[in-house]
Amino acid sequence: MSDPPIAEAVGRARELLRRGAYAEAEELLSGLIHDIESRLGDRAPELINPLYQYARAVSQQYPWTTLPHRERAALERALRLAVEHHGEESRPAARIQEALALSLNSSGEAELACTHMMNVVRFTERAHGDGVLLAHALGGLAYMLLDAGRWEEALATYERASGIMSGRGDGLAEFTLLFGKGRCLIAMGRHPDAVPVLERAYTWFLGRFGDNRRAKELLAWLDRARLGAAGAHET
Repeated sequence: MSDPPIAEAVGRARELLRRGAYAEAEELLSGLIHDIESRLGDRAPELINPLYQYARAVSQQYPWTTLPHRERAALERALRLAVEHHGEESRPAARIQEALALSLNSSGEAELACTHMMNVVRFTERAHGDGVLLAHALGGLAYMLLDAGRWEEALATYERASGIMSGRGDGLAEFTLLFGKGRCLIAMGRHPDAVPVLERAYTWFLGRFGDNRRAKELLAWLDRARLGAAGAHET
């Protein structure tokens, strides 16, 4: 960002966000956006980052399962400007699309979230290759595909992400992918296949974090898979 006052204001907003002063950050960024519009016009590229940060400030003031109109409008506008000034497959567009995809998915709009996240995956693969960043992006997409009921696609995406992440020493990331894959197999009715996947996830989590509330949730999924597998064996 070449305009020093804008950069300074965004820096102050980021510090407010870091401190958890979300309403104050929202107010500062709202004023900054109006100032940029009045000086540079409503299609100025200088609006992209303030709009993105504004959406972050708004989102932190609501439950994660809701998508406030102000947040969505800011992200969609920031995305339009990023595409206009930097291109549909640019880094700024991908960053905004990832935020929009996460917000849409958490508020129940999984199908639309998948569309945005697929673009993020394409950008990540092109920019960074077949590495950890791509595995994380694929994991996010798989989660959204699962929520959208697109189980075959979700399973294939989980398996691709797991293949990339395998052996890299990131146990938490591998656990997340295993848990997602296990849930996906259950949704597909493939309970016998889900059992060893969820057993690995549960064993790792128990060893790392102990028998807490999250572990009991994992055990419930594992028990569900085992029960389904026993029923399949009986028939």
